This record gives sequence, structure tokens and C-alpha cells, in this order.
Amino acid sequence: MTNMKTMRGILILLFSLFSLTVSSQRDKVADADVEFINGGYSVAASLYQTALPKVKKLEEKGRVLFQIAECYRNINRLEDSEQWYRKSITAKYYKHDMNSILNFAKILMRQGKYDEAIVQLNRYKEKGGNDRLGNELIQTCDRATEWIDIPPTRYIVENEVIMNSKNYDFSPRFSNKKRNEIIFSSSRPAATGVGEDPISGDSYMDLFMTSQDKKLKWSTPVPLGSFVNSENNEGAAEFDGKMKIMYFTRCMSRGDERKGCKIYSSNRSGANFTTAYPIIIDHDIHDSIDVGHPAMTKDQKHMIFASDMPGGKGGVDLWIMNYNKKTKKWEKPVNLGDDINTSGDEAFPYIRDNGTLYYSSDGMGGLGGFDIFSAESTGEFTWGNPQNMQYPINSSAEDFGIIYRKGKDEGYFTSDRQGGKGLDDIYSFKMPPLVFSYMGNVYDAETIEPISDAKIIIVETPGGGSWEITTDGNGGFSLSNGEVKKENTYTMAFSKDGYIAATGEFSTVGLTESADLVGEHFLDPIELDKTYDMPLVLYPFNSAELLIDPSIPVNSADSLNFLLDLMNDNPTFVIELQSHTDSRGSDPANMELSQRRAKTCVEYLLDKGIVSDRLTAKGMGETDLLISDATINALPTEEEREIAHQKNRRTVFRIVRYDYVPKGSN
Repeated sequence: MTNMKTMRGILILLFSLFSLTVSSQRDKVADADVEFINGGYSVAASLYQTALPKVKKLEEKGRVLFQIAECYRNINRLEDSEQWYRKSITAKYYKHDMNSILNFAKILMRQGKYDEAIVQLNRYKEKGGNDRLGNELIQTCDRATEWIDIPPTRYIVENEVIMNSKNYDFSPRFSNKKRNEIIFSSSRPAATGVGEDPISGDSYMDLFMTSQDKKLKWSTPVPLGSFVNSENNEGAAEFDGKMKIMYFTRCMSRGDERKGCKIYSSNRSGANFTTAYPIIIDHDIHDSIDVGHPAMTKDQKHMIFASDMPGGKGGVDLWIMNYNKKTKKWEKPVNLGDDINTSGDEAFPYIRDNGTLYYSSDGMGGLGGFDIFSAESTGEFTWGNPQNMQYPINSSAEDFGIIYRKGKDEGYFTSDRQGGKGLDDIYSFKMPPLVFSYMGNVYDAETIEPISDAKIIIVETPGGGSWEITTDGNGGFSLSNGEVKKENTYTMAFSKDGYIAATGEFSTVGLTESADLVGEHFLDPIELDKTYDMPLVLYPFNSAELLIDPSIPVNSADSLNFLLDLMNDNPTFVIELQSHTDSRGSDPANMELSQRRAKTCVEYLLDKGIVSDRLTAKGMGETDLLISDATINALPTEEEREIAHQKNRRTVFRIVRYDYVPKGSN
């Protein structure tokens, strides 16, 4: 069994490996190897470097260089790790272990050096490495570069400076119902454990508490006390729904012997906690098995945790177990399965109030290191379809331990990304609200001069808001004081004496970025006795029925709805509908046919609620052909000639007056 990462943040459960001691070893390289196997990476790195000058054989020297790099990789000293990988590659140790190139590329990725990582990954493939793995990591580099150049999410991420120290600070958890109190792990000097953790070279981890005042400022963190904190490592806490029971992870060590990580519980009363005891898990758990990172489901009857216990899919998996109230025991854990777990490592589970599972994984691709994923609930205590939280929640570094405020798209998580205050830092994140505005201008459609004092009625759907505004001296208007909201459509009705009223629309539906929307709107001046075109209202040959032919396509009923909207938008208009025929047939017959066609249009509008006082039907016969007979006769085919005749069989309208006063109006 291999040690995962380091206790820093109990990042992926400190694997207690073999209880070997160093004292019996005389050879410093051998001593370093034993310490490495035990997970004492900081001590091992020091021993390897002390022994290195006396190593003569090139292969062994390359191996020691590689081991030093591995030590620093496991305790997240990335720059040191990069330096020693370079030395191992110069010594051509990759001839004996291709991981020297592969892990070097991963360390470059962890630092956001994606271009250089791709160079090393191609080298890894050229030297005989796994092509599939190399290509997958190259794709990860390409995707990461794309996400960082053009962030796919709008989250704002900020370092919580007051919470953080120069040491490890990680895995926050809300510890009261108001969610203005957080417990997290830290290796800062105030921790209980004394001395240097041989794993990380830093102090031992303890649980600390900080609270937020009315001005949203976090207090200086204080340790929980000796009933919870010990000389061992504590971290990754969780609370039950009543905030009365705290579960947390403790990783034990006794001298040179490092024991496994277990989940402990402690009852809370006010600001105090009782003595912590390990919970008993119904599984073949022995000292080489690690269990930690507890997360309670919404029903408070199930716990998800991370473990390397047998039966998993990879190194560390997520498991779930039920608490039996009758027996007062935790039942046998069940692996969360292939939808969540991979051949890599999954850890730091968290259940949001909406039931979504969040966790970190290094086996699903991302930006490098551990990325945070969300998985939708797919049933009772099952989750699937994991989605990468993307940049800037995730980075090239290790990102884990996310929590959310209730009902809000904001919260906290941990990262060791560049630019932080310490080794691991706690960051806040929030989704800023989408901010929209609309600025428009209204113009005369003929002169293109701005129209001042035009009235605009704006209605919001489905939000229900409505506004009545007028254009300024430059024909401008705007909604810019929070009126325009996300996922709404806004319908605008424009009117001005002497102009034909018009409508317009803008929408924020589907917009994922804040935006200042703009539009130009044109009103046609009213001209009495002018013939206005409208969408085609056509008729079959020798018929007064409205032509509806999808093959053309023509739907004359829909076309008349244009006029219906115009009449409704301009309630003072009185109009005359003029219908025409083609040139075939006698003049009297065509005049009679065109009159019937005009009446068909009038009757359509009457049926739609337009009063008869506002409508006049006039047949025009064949007196005003759009296309002359000479032009039609010159067309080469009968089909083209028929289409031309059809265009002559049309209806237009003119405005007779625009001072109509509806009956009953004052």
C-alpha cells in the first residue's frame, strides 16, 4: 500500500503503512527508504539529501534524486519537487522508471505550467510511456488553458486572510445553524501537537473555530480544546443537523509508528465539546486502513466518508453507511460506485442543502491536482453525472473541502494555489448577481431624426413588472436601475401622436453574463391616403377565400394578424382594406371578386374584436396590377406566370383617419 498525499488537511487520509522503525537501519539511504515507506516524507527527504553525495552508481543516484522529488511532491513543496525531478531526468532515471517524467509533468501542471507539461508528456510517450495516459493529460492541459484564458464560470474567489496563517488551513465546516461560525483544521503554532510532523515537516493539525460578527468580519481562530484536539492530527470535521454532534478525522501516531486515520465523534454543549471517541464501522478495518472526511446526508441517518478499505475502485473511494437507531450502530458501508469513484482518489465529501454531493477527485480530469466536482442526486442515497466546478473554483493546484451557505451560491473551500497566505488557505467564493440594463433610441423611420417624448410601455414576462416612460430630447430611454432581471422577456409598445405605434422586444433569457443591452426603434409617420404594404394576404384563383398553402409558404390568416396587432396598438386608426385581382376575367367580375376579398379581410378582423366603425372594405379589381401582363407573358414557364398572377391578387391598407374615439370614451 502506498501513502497518498500528506496529513496536510488530511488531504487524502494519511495512509499508515508499515510500522517500521528507523533506528535499526545504519545506511542512510535505507533509512530514508524506510521513512518514505512509513510516510515520513519530510524526514525521508532530509535523509536522502544527506546520503546523496556518497551514492556512486548512476542508477542509484537517479533513484535517490527521484525519491527526493517524490517526497516533496507528497508534501506539496512543488518547486522543490520540480527541481529534483529535473535532476533525476538529467541522470536518465526514466530508463528505469518512466514515472520520473510522468510525475514531473504532473508537478508542472500543478503549478499551471501547462505548455512545459505538454512537452514532458510528449517526451513521456516518446520514451515508451502509456500513450493513453499521456494523451489524456495533454487534453487536460489544453482544457485547463482554455478555462483559465476564458473562465467558464463567473465565481469571485477571495482569500480569507483573517482565517489563514502561513501554515496549513483547510477543510472548513459551518458549526452552527446561522452559518456564521466555522471550524477548520490548521497547523498554526497554537495547535496542541508539539514538534514537527515527520510527514509534512510542519506542525501537527488541530481543529480551530472562528465566528463572524455583524459586519461579516471573521474573528481570530482559536483551538477547540483538549477534549477534541490531541498531540495527533485532527481535521475534516462535520456536524449533525442539530449541530450537537461533531464528527471529525483523527490520524494517530506513536513515535515512529504511524497508525491509521479514524472518524471520531464529540458532543457539543455551547462552546464546549466532550471527550472524543472513535465511531465503530462494520468493516474489516485494521491499522493499515484509513477512514475519514465524514459528511452527513440530509436525513442525518447516513454518513459518506473517504477510505482506502478493500472493495473500492481505486486508491481512496467514497463510501456510505446507515446508522441503525435500534442497534445504535453504524451498518456495513457501501461503495458509492463507478459514477463517483475512479481509479484515482476521491475525498472530502459534502452534501449541500439541495442534496447535491460535492467532493474532490484526481481521477476525473480537470486543471491539475485535486479538483472539486458536483454530482446530482439520482435517487435515494445515490449520485451521478459529476461535473467539474471549473475555474476559478478549481485551479492547477489542490482544491477541496467546499461548503455552501444555505440557499446561496456562495461559500468556502480550500486551495494551495499560488498567491495564498500559507501552505493551504481557505477561500471564499460567491456568484455575483447578473446585472442588466437596456438603452434604446426611437427614430422617425423616414427622416432618421430622433423622436422626443415618445411614450413607451414596457411589460416584463414572467416577472410581472411594468413601466411607462418617455424618450428624452435625443429620443433615448433606458432601464438601468435594476429593473432588468435575468431570465425575463420585455415587450415594448411605442407610441407618439402622428406616428404608427410599434412594438419591440428584448430578453435576458439564456444570458450567462451581465450585459448592457441596446436597441434602435423606428416609427413610421402617419400619412393619410398612403397605401401601406403588409405581409402577403393572397387568394386562390377566382376565389375570395384566404390562401393558406404551406408549400409556398403562405398563410394569409397569419398575415392579417399583422393588421390586427396594428389596429390594437393604434386604437384611433380607421383603415380601408383594398383588395385586388389579377388581369384575367372581365372588369365587372374582377371588381365584384375584389370587393368580396376585401370583405373577407374585414370579417376576419371583426371576428378578432375590431369594431366595424374602424373598418372599410374596398375592391380595386384589376386597376392596379403589381406585375403587368406584358411582364407576365414574357415569363418562360406556366408556373412562373401563375406565381406572378398570384402576387397581383393581394390586399393592402391605407389609414383613413387617426382620430377615432371609441364609444363610451370621454
